[in-house]
Amino acid sequence: MNKRPEWTDFWFTLVLMYSTRGTCDRLRAATIIVKNKRIVGAGYNGSAFGQPHCDDVGHLIVENHCERTIHSEENAILNTNREDLKGAMAYMVDTPCLRCARLLVNSGICEIHYLREYTNSRGKEHLVELTKNADVKLVKHDLDPRKLIENSIKRLEGPGGALQKK
Repeated sequence: MNKRPEWTDFWFTLVLMYSTRGTCDRLRAATIIVKNKRIVGAGYNGSAFGQPHCDDVGHLIVENHCERTIHSEENAILNTNREDLKGAMAYMVDTPCLRCARLLVNSGICEIHYLREYTNSRGKEHLVELTKNADVKLVKHDLDPRKLIENSIKRLEGPGGALQKK
């Protein structure tokens, strides 16, 4: 029998699914904001309202970074009630860039959880110092994204699941 996922596995599975909405193929990123075991906000990499997407027209590269998209962390903050940000946790696929980490810290996020280190992140060498000085936990999780998805599929194939074989 496939057990119900632990909370951390559950949040990361959701953030992986949410990242499929991203519109920049340099990094399909997503962030969900969680407070009291409830999703209070979410965002993915995507262009500003009414603007073309990287996937449709190509990248807008400035100093080796795509500037066409709004980062997932920025969109998650914009999509979350300000009061809900205070004391919340952010879950994301990759480490945030320094700009997004500052926004998360200033918004009141108390923990930043991620699966991978994004090697092209601007200011990544300052990320640990920033979060430490702000007393924000920065936590890398050693979870296999493929296994998280596979475990969810197995659960859904079991009794009562949407993929249960009849």
